[in-house]
Order: sequence, then C-alpha cells, then structure tokens
Amino acid sequence: MKKVICPDCHEPVEIKEKDPKVGEIIECENCGAEIEITSLEPLSVSLIEEEK
Repeated sequence: MKKVICPDCHEPVEIKEKDPKVGEIIECENCGAEIEITSLEPLSVSLIEEEK
C-alpha cells in the first residue's frame, strides 16, 4: 500500500488501489479533501479545488 501527503492538511493518505492510475481521485480520510494522482513515478498528488 502506498502513501502520499495530503496537500491540504499535510497528513498521510493511503492509496488503497493496487495499481493507482494518473487522474484517479482519492479522498483524504483526515480532512475530506479530494486529491488527484498526478504522477506515478515519483508518486505525487494535487488538491482538487472546488469551484465557488
């Protein structure tokens, strides 16, 4: 299982998928932010900003 750091609350987030894919959306268990996988090598994510 892989982990990334949430760009919003800076807490670790587990990626439960065995084969995560670029563009996949995951939710931070700590703050509820939606984050998108932007790269696999190295593994990185970005925060999805909600439109107001």
